[in-house]
Amino acid sequence: MRRVALIMLLTLLTLPLVKAEPVKLWSYSDECAVFSMAINDHGYISLAFGYYAELLSPNGSLVMKAPTRGIAYSTAVSENKVVAIGTEGNWLQVFSPEGKLLWEYRTEDNVVSVAISKDGRIVAAGDASGYAYLFENGKLSWKKRIGEYVWKVALSQDSVLLGSDRGIDAFSISGNQEWSKRLSGGVREILPTEYGAAILVVPKSENWAEVILLDSNGGRLWNINFTRYVRKIATDGKNLAVAGMTGNITLLSLKSGEVLYSTPFAMYANDVGTLNGYTVVSGGKTAQLVGPNGSVLWFEKFNGTVYHVAFSPKGYFLTEYGSHDVQNCYSMITAWKLSGTVPTTTTEGEEGGKMGFNPIVGLILLGVAILLGALLWRQKQ
Repeated sequence: MRRVALIMLLTLLTLPLVKAEPVKLWSYSDECAVFSMAINDHGYISLAFGYYAELLSPNGSLVMKAPTRGIAYSTAVSENKVVAIGTEGNWLQVFSPEGKLLWEYRTEDNVVSVAISKDGRIVAAGDASGYAYLFENGKLSWKKRIGEYVWKVALSQDSVLLGSDRGIDAFSISGNQEWSKRLSGGVREILPTEYGAAILVVPKSENWAEVILLDSNGGRLWNINFTRYVRKIATDGKNLAVAGMTGNITLLSLKSGEVLYSTPFAMYANDVGTLNGYTVVSGGKTAQLVGPNGSVLWFEKFNGTVYHVAFSPKGYFLTEYGSHDVQNCYSMITAWKLSGTVPTTTTEGEEGGKMGFNPIVGLILLGVAILLGALLWRQKQ
């Protein structure tokens, strides 16, 4: 027993207390602010960055940068790296991976949301005047007045899903209405998944919220009500993360709606992302990472407001912080690896991530070490 205790004590004392601490992989910065960020299945990141459309590779290098007509406000990226941008100047613009303008269209109002098919052939958009648009190969197929404000457009198989202040509408690619669902609030988010479309419903008062999973015909599969405002939802195809002013970071099973964990988060959440049970959330100048068991693994404070967070299919997560102040407008995007090991590859000119210390893990291990030490002392008596 004495020998076993000694081995355990030495093992604990030599463990690196950094396994829960993410490590910086790369950073990218530019002038003005990131208003929207999207990631395709290959890990390429499209950015509505100030007055530019930008595309980053999975390792953080700049693939293309093209000027836009007005502030770039919303973005989407196809699997073949075609980038769609909606601007506050009432323009929808689509760029090739090399930054060439493929086509553009002037809309009725600011383009709030855009979506693009995997092959880049179909693009949908919604604007602040309540109009929705569908394009095939750069040509307008249809234009419809949906509501006062089109918060979200999404492409789901052969359907176009439109979330507005009056609810959610589904149209075929050809423009025929498939179904419509009126709700007690506006549909702010639509996330198509194999289980159905997860939607976020928020009233104009923003004093409550509801998360609903709909089937392909608009039928309700499950729903969860929140007594306070929810700002963002995110999914990895299996789970659904929910954050806002609820006081918690909540992770739901996408299939059943079951609460997997609900971890306290006292701040107003700006954004949330999830992958394999890990959830990253931003609030104020901070970002927080929660593990699959609901425990907080990492908490970081930045030099600006953390507006966006997201997980890449490559396994790392992103934080984007900066300032929207006209006199000091900037943005910094950083990729973080979940493991505590030093990254094996960096891009030219990057800093290596510094190793961190998890105080919670440290206290636990210290307590175990003390107990083992006491056991060894008793064995000597």
